[in-house]
Amino acid sequence: MASNVDERPVIDEEAYYHDASLGATWTASRTAVAMVATLYGGLAFAFFYLRSLNSNGQWNPNHITASTIIGTTITLLIVVASLVNYFGVRRLRRGLVLDWQVAGTFAAAFVLIAGGMQIWELTRLPFQPSSFGYASVFIAFAPVNAFAILLTGYWLETAVMKSVRIKRQAIADGGLGLSSLPIAEQFRANLDGMSFFLNGFAFITVVFYIIFYVIA
Repeated sequence: MASNVDERPVIDEEAYYHDASLGATWTASRTAVAMVATLYGGLAFAFFYLRSLNSNGQWNPNHITASTIIGTTITLLIVVASLVNYFGVRRLRRGLVLDWQVAGTFAAAFVLIAGGMQIWELTRLPFQPSSFGYASVFIAFAPVNAFAILLTGYWLETAVMKSVRIKRQAIADGGLGLSSLPIAEQFRANLDGMSFFLNGFAFITVVFYIIFYVIA
């Protein structure tokens, strides 16, 4: 009897920290979207403020923008990655772990390629950094965007690698998509948070594509 009484607080404490971890993951992913949106919001403010000010007609006197082809490709890669990951997560929830691993791998590859292209675009700009207003704002935007894209790709890649590492531990309990084991629940919480962030980031990417390549 004494041993059972001694073990109960440990079990309750483990459950408490497990639930707290799930809640923290949910909150962190939503906060990450808000933080990224705030960061990009500052760039959007600078864009529209300088565009409306147009001092001495120097916002974009020759109507030059960064490469539309590269910008379109980056945007499509991020949007497709979001859709592929969403499809993979739905398959995981049905117990099809391999389907998500394949989808997650492709999504990570798409995002990392997009990040590489954003860096490459900086080497092919048809203007100097301070030649006019649009150029200055774009030079501020592109490195920030590349950094955010690469971090997103890293998050995706680590999720795929973690699913490979812990897959066997959850097989006996229905697999990663269905298991009630704490490690499986934590993985799914992380995956849900990452998916929410990726969907929000895809939306931000589309908005800034319109800003820098359409209405510039």
